[in-house]
Amino acid sequence: MAKEYQKHSDITPDMNLEWEAKYGKKRISDLEIETSDGDVAKFVIRKPDRQVLEAMGKYAAAKNVSAINKVLISNCVLGGDMEALEKDGEVYIEVLEQLNALKNKAKSTVKKR
Repeated sequence: MAKEYQKHSDITPDMNLEWEAKYGKKRISDLEIETSDGDVAKFVIRKPDRQVLEAMGKYAAAKNVSAINKVLISNCVLGGDMEALEKDGEVYIEVLEQLNALKNKAKSTVKKR
């Protein structure tokens, strides 16, 4: 029997409201990816929080990139076209790049006193 995957069209307004309440509306984004063959995959993602970064750090010390990516995706991809994420390398890489970009958007300034 084939595995049943969630699709972006399965996401309900109630699910969106639940995610906004849990993570904060500003921390959630819609991601649309068009592959080189013209397919479009859509996802709802969230900005990684401290808990996710700490979980990733446990695997970073061991240089386990696969486990780091798994933690990031399983915690920060809230819903979407999951079959494309699992089976299409282009989609997988782009989702990872966008999640990594979200965790690196903060800017800081250091001033001497």
